[in-house]
Amino acid sequence: MKNAGVLLLLILLAFSAPGDAIESTAYTYTLSTDHLVVRTQDAYVPGSVLLRQIGLRSPEDLVIVGRSMYIADAGNRRVVRYQMDSGIVEFLGEGVLKQPTGVCVAKDGRIFVADYGASAIVVLDPDGKNVLAAIGRPDSVLYGANTPYKPQKVAVDGFGNLYVTSEGTHEGILQFDVNGNFSGFFGANKADPLSPIAWIQETFFTEEQKSRLLLRNPPRIVNVDVSSDNLVYSLTQFRWRESIKKLNLAGINILLYKRIQGENNFVDIAVGPGGEMFAVTSTGSITEYDRDGRYLFAFGGRAISADRNGLTSVVSAIAVDGEYNLFVLDKQRGVVQPYVPTELALSIHEGLAHYTAGRYAEAAGIWREFMRLTPRASFAHWGYGLALWQLGEYAQAQYHLELVDDREYASDAFWELRNEWLMENLGWIIVGLAILAAVLWVLGFIRRQHNFLRPLQQMWGKGLSRFSLLRDVVYMQHMIRHPIDSVYELKRAHYGSATSASFLYLAALAVWVLDNSMTADLFSSKVFAYTWQNPLVVTSLAVIPSILFVVGNYFISSINDGEGSLLNVYTVMAYALSPYILVTPFITLLSHGLTLNESFLYVLLKLLVGGYTFVLVFIGAKETHNYSLGGTIKNLLLTLCFIVLTIVAMMILYLMWNELIRFLVTVFEEVRYRV
Repeated sequence: MKNAGVLLLLILLAFSAPGDAIESTAYTYTLSTDHLVVRTQDAYVPGSVLLRQIGLRSPEDLVIVGRSMYIADAGNRRVVRYQMDSGIVEFLGEGVLKQPTGVCVAKDGRIFVADYGASAIVVLDPDGKNVLAAIGRPDSVLYGANTPYKPQKVAVDGFGNLYVTSEGTHEGILQFDVNGNFSGFFGANKADPLSPIAWIQETFFTEEQKSRLLLRNPPRIVNVDVSSDNLVYSLTQFRWRESIKKLNLAGINILLYKRIQGENNFVDIAVGPGGEMFAVTSTGSITEYDRDGRYLFAFGGRAISADRNGLTSVVSAIAVDGEYNLFVLDKQRGVVQPYVPTELALSIHEGLAHYTAGRYAEAAGIWREFMRLTPRASFAHWGYGLALWQLGEYAQAQYHLELVDDREYASDAFWELRNEWLMENLGWIIVGLAILAAVLWVLGFIRRQHNFLRPLQQMWGKGLSRFSLLRDVVYMQHMIRHPIDSVYELKRAHYGSATSASFLYLAALAVWVLDNSMTADLFSSKVFAYTWQNPLVVTSLAVIPSILFVVGNYFISSINDGEGSLLNVYTVMAYALSPYILVTPFITLLSHGLTLNESFLYVLLKLLVGGYTFVLVFIGAKETHNYSLGGTIKNLLLTLCFIVLTIVAMMILYLMWNELIRFLVTVFEEVRYRV
């Protein structure tokens, strides 16, 4: 590995000035298992700047073909070809091109240039001296009359098909066949979901009113690249999900992890030899992802006060060669900034290559070593877990995959473990069930002949008579089976009390905490993952809405002729939580025995419990206040509004109180200083 790193440094020295590789001027970061950005060892170090002397003006695109570098030099109206081995520089398309903003090279050597100024794709011969064709605006019926045609970026696959991004075109990537004929739009984005205001406009406005609104177009694709295996990569800026897409021939995104983490304002993407994706922002921040979209690391950045080697000003493009050397095009400075991979990056790429080739033991060794250096690195646990999964070490694989929230593979590992356990213990399970069934049958037979449980039943009856709290708590089962009758009994204080209701609220809180903290990782929402260390926050998330519901429901009912008292509301709503209190612990326990393939069962049980709890709340409100169906709906909706408004008011008061405290502290410090 060390010899490989030295060789790469020598290669770069061959086509640049002395002192190529220096200590990195920008730190390298990765994501930790708890989704935080942490610093790690340098993945790339900068080389000395290239092509400073040829006077690039606002260059827009960069592509590497073999050992040749092609640059769309927009300001000088030309394409620059730089032979990296010999240092020879050629200027192509001079006097022909108007404003080239994109460039690519086909297998046969033809050079395709996206000429924004000429509104055409200009095709040059391999020597770059002659124009072979110019692809103008498509005249196909598939291309809308009002659709703009201003080519910005261009890419070509191994079959000679062209993929073009055009300014103002929201229908997707323009696709041309090998003869330059327009084939249609490719890999279009979906429009963003409608906002509440947009939904109202879409639902209630007339066609004339809608015509005066701004068009709701899907986000425009800003850049495109094609890998050696003819997969198309598209970039969409400011898309919180799917900012990078990996498209197959049908235009479907096949990235395993579609929600790309990290930046969302990339301007260019390059695909490495192993399918790795290198994306760069205009500020020079470079992020590498593996072939499935997993975040590996990020480095680079913008030089603020002065030029610094390794930092850029305004970046427009990035390219990668066959040895993982990166080349970043600085549009403002008019130079190319190279980066050389370190031992860290080379080992990561080697681990990815081992896994892709099926050498899982070698891959596991590399990821294990990297975890020793950076124990919190998410992608190291990812790679190690996947390698262990392939090696059949499912217990350890599940542990590491759950750390990085890879639920699908973790579920598969658990399925294998569960299946192995069942195969080993199935005989004992069958025997145990048979013995249990026999014992129950015998006990049932004996009970029918001699009621030996009568003393226990009498003791239980005496306990219910003696301890009113126990009797009231046990009444939960009656609330579940006969809710209307139960509300009647609770309302008239035949059963239930403030004490028993308080006990049920505490039980519901305990169940809520248990469910959110003990549910299996495969089914845990992890919404509260960062709040469990603060008991006050955990308690407030459940207690405050409950208190506001009871108080709000009573206030609303007192205004709208409701019959129930505050104690009635407090008691009935506590008993309405009976299904949640009694059933949820079993669902939580069940989650530890299910895989994602059985998730429908977990979700169904959750919906049934939640739905029936809501039914009991609805019946409780209706019978407590003696409302009609419409009156009950109105009461609950107004109660919900009360809760929302109260929480908003509490937040405003909290902010104002903080400002007041800060102001008083400032005044006190000022007075103390002056005195």
